[in-house]
Amino acid sequence: MVESGAAEVVLAGGVESYSRRPLRLATDPEGGPPIAYDEAPFTPWPDRDPGMTEAAAALAMACDHAAAAQAEWAMASHAKALARADWPEIVAIHGQRRDPFTRALTPALAARAKVLEGSITAATAAVAADAAAFCLVAADHLVRPGALRLVAGVTRGGDPTQPGLAPVRAVAEALARAGLSPQDLAQAEVMEAYATQAMACVEGAGLPPVIVNPGGGALARGHPIGASGAILMVRLFADLPKGGSGLATIAAAGGIGTAVVVGR
Repeated sequence: MVESGAAEVVLAGGVESYSRRPLRLATDPEGGPPIAYDEAPFTPWPDRDPGMTEAAAALAMACDHAAAAQAEWAMASHAKALARADWPEIVAIHGQRRDPFTRALTPALAARAKVLEGSITAATAAVAADAAAFCLVAADHLVRPGALRLVAGVTRGGDPTQPGLAPVRAVAEALARAGLSPQDLAQAEVMEAYATQAMACVEGAGLPPVIVNPGGGALARGHPIGASGAILMVRLFADLPKGGSGLATIAAAGGIGTAVVVGR
């Protein structure tokens, strides 16, 4: 909208109140009582619409991501979040100044986590959370010092039955548009809906692991679905060093991947 001249300032973001989400019911085609559900259908095929956790388990198997490797990724996410001295991107509400899910996740704790599907456990799947995040997008002549510059943005569709891989193509196209390689990036915020999904995206996009989610990701800090994309951008705004280029990427149910490249 800003590039087209339709607007000079846009407030973009989202809100998720997972703890207060409504009870959702579907009609039983056999005439029985309504059926409660958590995830809406996201593919056009009623016989091929895996749940997000089921799809993640299939992805882990396809990528040969063993449960132990997924647990290592999750432990690293928690460790990075715990190492943060402050959380400048968080606006304190009722005294809460940091994400409350972060803990000292150990191999023993990870091993005891409840199995959700296949090799996916409660330790290697993101925590549903409440949060809100917003970004102010403005035309060049209104930008203040310290702002991020939007360099490229891409949204692409992928296999609806394997949504976790959708960001790989989006990242490649966004970097190509920006004239950058993965090695040119100073920071990458990659959505951690599942450890295996983040691992597959980092591997598929060729991102250096050392620059990925330096303050921890959704495995350690929560996944407020309606706000998660904006949260990645807010973290880049807070952390990206001057002169550096950054990437934010996220997958959506149904096989949609989005990637944004920014500079400072």
